[in-house]
Amino acid sequence: MIIALIIGLITGFLICIPVGPINVWVVNTLIKHDFKSAFAIALGGSLMDFIYFMVILSGLSLFHFSPKTILILKIVGVVFLLAFGLKELFFQKQNFVLDKDIKKKEPTVFAFFLLGVAIYSSNPTLVATMSGLAAVIKSWNLFPNVYRSYFALSFGLAVGSASWFYILLRIVKKYQNKIPERFFINFSRACGALIVLFSLYMAFNVYKENFV
Repeated sequence: MIIALIIGLITGFLICIPVGPINVWVVNTLIKHDFKSAFAIALGGSLMDFIYFMVILSGLSLFHFSPKTILILKIVGVVFLLAFGLKELFFQKQNFVLDKDIKKKEPTVFAFFLLGVAIYSSNPTLVATMSGLAAVIKSWNLFPNVYRSYFALSFGLAVGSASWFYILLRIVKKYQNKIPERFFINFSRACGALIVLFSLYMAFNVYKENFV
């Protein structure tokens, strides 16, 4: 069980290092909002890491959707990411120092947590990626194939991914005040471009899986 937990911690930390939509979204939220909101998105993603991995390892299925419903959910996810990416890409200059009245209108931390869950859930390639990763780890035969080991591995994966985002956010926050505002504006636009590209990649996969 300890070995499974350690493997999960290391794996969860490492798989989050490459720049992806969650990394981009989390850093962008820190810049435009605050640390708690950004980390809430990361925690939402970490929760989904735990759920997906636990379900895949256990060989269970929590939900049974028809192929048509799955296709609709994937399309909604693509549209959701594309819309947000375009919004960031054409980001207009704004004051990053929010006054008290504006902060009162900010979404709650729980809303950002749900956003993290939504971002992960809208990724049609996530199940395939997690399934491949689970198959590789199980093939190592480093721990017993029992429920406790699966739970420890999945929990470690979630904690590992959350740890990476915590470190990333702390580093960005430490140097945030030393970076000119123009950089943040350009960064938001770059984030938008990356998210648009990712959504187009997702759209291509959905098209290839269902219409080719």
